[in-house]
Amino acid sequence: MAKLVLDEIENRLRLINELKIKLQVVGIDEVHELQPLFEKGLWMFGAQFESIEFTSNKGMSTVIRQLFGSKKAKGTRNRPDFVVLPDSSVGFYARPSYDEDYNEDGVEHVIIIDLKTTGLPLGSGEKEQIWKYVKELREKGHLKKTTRVDGFILGDVIESGEDDQIKHGDEVKIIPMLYGTILKRAEKRLHDLHSKVKTAPFLLEQQEELKCFIEPIQVIQRDILETTSLNTIKESKSQ
Repeated sequence: MAKLVLDEIENRLRLINELKIKLQVVGIDEVHELQPLFEKGLWMFGAQFESIEFTSNKGMSTVIRQLFGSKKAKGTRNRPDFVVLPDSSVGFYARPSYDEDYNEDGVEHVIIIDLKTTGLPLGSGEKEQIWKYVKELREKGHLKKTTRVDGFILGDVIESGEDDQIKHGDEVKIIPMLYGTILKRAEKRLHDLHSKVKTAPFLLEQQEELKCFIEPIQVIQRDILETTSLNTIKESKSQ
């Protein structure tokens, strides 16, 4: 179990490094290069987003493309669940809700990730854009009034005074964030977790037990063994 945890941490650190490299490229293709990586890295936004129930939602993306019109917003053949805009790409990740009989009855929680191109300052207009998505999805019946929505807008520049998150009621929270900030936060959490796991008491105990199996076994060479046996026989005869 400890090895599985350490391997997962290593994979996540590798993902962060891959994102760092890609974000250094001017004019990076967010749709094909960044969105798929962020889809694997929802955990970077917080422990509450670790659930494997979060999956890309093609239906929501279709609604948003219709909102903008086919000329301005589109999808790709490989990933129709992403909305591609001139200055960004947007991904929708949803977790289902269940009724008292444990039957799926809608969406409990949605994560909206809006990846902006480099050099585009994040401001009030970008935050309001996320709210526009939420209102449209509610109008089309994809979101209930009680559905929780966390919207993240990522870029490499934030307008002065626009770094605060905004809320619409208790359900909707919209957060602008720098690419560098989320990567640093995620990396720090992983490094801290890696240190804790490596020094965990249960792992240290296992290491002590494993020593019994990995320590070298003393081997007596055959010629020495034969010489010892002959000497023993001679001594017995002489006696």
